[in-house]
Order: sequence, then C-alpha cells, then structure tokens
Amino acid sequence: MKITSETKLFLGIIGATLVIVIAALFAFSKPAAPARSYARDELIPVGTTVTGSASASAYLVEFSDYQCPACKAWEPTVTEIISAYGDRMQFAYRHFPLDQHQVADTAARAAEAAGLQGKFWEMHSLLFGNQERMSDTIFAELAAQLSLDNDRFQNDMNSAAVREKIGRDRGDGIKFGVDSTPSFYLNGRKLELKEFDDLKKAVSQAVK
Repeated sequence: MKITSETKLFLGIIGATLVIVIAALFAFSKPAAPARSYARDELIPVGTTVTGSASASAYLVEFSDYQCPACKAWEPTVTEIISAYGDRMQFAYRHFPLDQHQVADTAARAAEAAGLQGKFWEMHSLLFGNQERMSDTIFAELAAQLSLDNDRFQNDMNSAAVREKIGRDRGDGIKFGVDSTPSFYLNGRKLELKEFDDLKKAVSQAVK
C-alpha cells in the first residue's frame, strides 16, 4: 500500500507526540533533587540579630519584611516557637524588604538602629504591631515609646553600616533562593510551609 504524504505527516506528528510524552514521563518519574543545604555561618553571619543559644544543634532563620502582611501573620507562631524552645534552638532574624513595600527598608533600619541601643526585639514587636499605620513618620514615635536616644536613633538609621547590613541580608536572601516573605530555613534547608503548624512540627522534630 502506498503511503500518501498526508499519512506520512500524520504518522510523523504521532511519533513526535509519543517522544514528548515519553520524555515527560521519564522526567517526572525521576526523584526530586534534595533541597540545597547552607552552612550555619552562611545563613547566620557575624552581626546577625539572634536569640537562643549559638551552641544549640537546631537553628531557624527567617527572612522577613516588616510591611508584609504574611510576615505579621506568621509572627505569633515564630514568637511561640522562640518561647517554647529557648536555648535549645537558635533563631536568627534577617531582613528582606520587598520593593513594593515603600517603607519596609526604613522599618528594617529602624529595627537595627534600635538594636544598637539594645532594643531590637522591642522595636521588632512594635513594627509588626503598628504595621497597618506604617509610614515614614512613625519611627520617631516608636523610638520614643522605647525611650531611645532619638538623635542617636536617627543617625544610626541613616548610617552606612546599617544600610549595608540590610543590603547584605537582602543579597544573601536572593542568593539562598528567597522568593517570598517570610521564608524560613531550618538547619540549613529552606522549608516549604502551608500552615503555621507545619513550622511548629518541623522545629519540634529538629530540636533535640
């Protein structure tokens, strides 16, 4: 039987389709590559704000944005975990201000400036607690609530050292694959979380 050009074309299309389907099935059948693991000193470089014990085997790192609603939603869970495990875990907070949040970078600098007067975590809580009215004018008010030296606070907020620290955090976040906030890394590996309890469960399994 003579094969017409139309039949050849049809058979060619079927053959090409089969090749694509088989290739796709092979690709999906391969096991997923394990998430990359980062060293502790990569995720928590010198100068990072931490709480808990540096000698604890478990360490949790959060990349976050003070103007991000999701970060605020996760904050009670993070606070609960820090309180529950204390020195059995080290927690590090790193800044990842998103471009679409106009005062997120300033808020991060406010937290660092407060930290230079020993009030990082207090400012941290105030920033999330006042997220809905976050603006360029609120930071002096929050500093006053914490009885900070305002002149020093303002100078530190605008200092090159504080700006560089925020920039380093954000740059590291990009390098480590942060694509949304908050992003969490537990013992060097990025967590894929759907619910608050997923983070609690992961930490409970990691803490010894």
